[in-house]
Amino acid sequence: MFGKLLTLLAWTGLWQPRMVVLNGNTPAPRQHLNASEMAHTTSRFMAALVEHFVSSDGQKVSYAALEQSPFYTRSFQEFGGLLQNIDPRHLDDQERRAFFINLYNILTIHAILYSDPLPTSTISVPNFWERYSYKVGPFTMHLDDMEHGVLRGNRAHPTSGKVMFGRQDPRTVLSLTPDRRIHGALNCGAMSCPPLRSYGSDNIDSELSTAITEFCNKSVTTNTDGSLVINQIFQWFRVDFGATEPDALRWLAECVEDVSTQQALRQAALGTRGFSYDYDWTLNAVSGADGGKVKVEVYFSSLCPDSMRFFTDQLYPAWQQLQDIIDLELIPYGKARATPTGDSDYSFVCQHGPDECHGNKVMTCATASLPINTQVQLLHCMMAKRYPAYTGQQCSEEVGIEWAPLRECASSRQGAALLYQNGIKTASLKPRVYFIPTITIDGHYDSVQLRSSLLDLKSQVCAMYQGPPHQECL
Repeated sequence: MFGKLLTLLAWTGLWQPRMVVLNGNTPAPRQHLNASEMAHTTSRFMAALVEHFVSSDGQKVSYAALEQSPFYTRSFQEFGGLLQNIDPRHLDDQERRAFFINLYNILTIHAILYSDPLPTSTISVPNFWERYSYKVGPFTMHLDDMEHGVLRGNRAHPTSGKVMFGRQDPRTVLSLTPDRRIHGALNCGAMSCPPLRSYGSDNIDSELSTAITEFCNKSVTTNTDGSLVINQIFQWFRVDFGATEPDALRWLAECVEDVSTQQALRQAALGTRGFSYDYDWTLNAVSGADGGKVKVEVYFSSLCPDSMRFFTDQLYPAWQQLQDIIDLELIPYGKARATPTGDSDYSFVCQHGPDECHGNKVMTCATASLPINTQVQLLHCMMAKRYPAYTGQQCSEEVGIEWAPLRECASSRQGAALLYQNGIKTASLKPRVYFIPTITIDGHYDSVQLRSSLLDLKSQVCAMYQGPPHQECL
């Protein structure tokens, strides 16, 4: 309750929390970069952050995994030191736009992690956008400075009505020509924000065009009564999209690609269709990091000895103790190769031979048709046998399920298509799979985390879980 009061006072301007410069005490770096080099470094830093700690759609961040990683404890510190020794006034407009978009998104993630414990939303943190800042060369800049002062050309803040940089503020030279497309790139840590990506100065124009188009297409939904719900970004920043609200709606109609949505927005602009604005401020945290279940994905194959050991020694015991806090997905495929053969069928070459492909199909059919607890029971039974690929019938009887549907699926085109989809999912992992089994936790894995999961999966899940204390994790 007290926190909500402070948030309200901060919004009304009656109380201002102390600004925190997150790289203020960072040691001096060993190397010094010029402004252009720092812009490219910032782009690469953001790309690494996205690759290792952001979901594939760019919408969710694995904050718990990031906080425990060397990337956060070491790389963020090194990056913060480099920031202090560059002068952003030496960036050209393209470099400056890409640099401050990336820096805004990096600072947002950094500030969320600094707000211990992890907040339910950034809007719940008093004065979040003016509270956290970086020292960027000779300037100290918070999130609002970067967004409204630089990227929006020092236009007034939509809530307070104030500009960030006064006439005598030396940072005014950083202000860029306003570009409405930045609203498809800046991420405020909420579910309704645009996806997180890295932006480069060499391709910033095309990248921003792609970003705003994708954002527009996701920003309009239709209620059952035909009225529209529009992302509130287009209300808060209406002046960036048109002189009047109807102008902004017409611009949005030109931005979206669906013809029926275009027509509906034009009707809204004319006043002949109802519409409202909405924004989901829920923190963009993956599963366990926001107190929900920890997402665990296991990429394995039926005759892989390491997969067999992992099932019996780690996965099954952890599941027995922690299944109420694990959101588990099992993906049989391994290091197989698939080739379409026509008529929606596929042929496979598996690392441990044709029998492994058969076992993978049986297990894939099980994961596609059975409840998760039954999946675990059946696959654990199979993987605990000497030759798992052909133990499906025996284990079906032991677990108490029908074998015939699984047998028929495994020998059908449906089974091949399901296994092929597992191959696509396996191939999409970043970094690419180099070891089987591979275990991702909250969408993340690297060599250190994978090694830890193979040795002690339970501890990894407990470390990621941010919900109420669990008796098995004490």
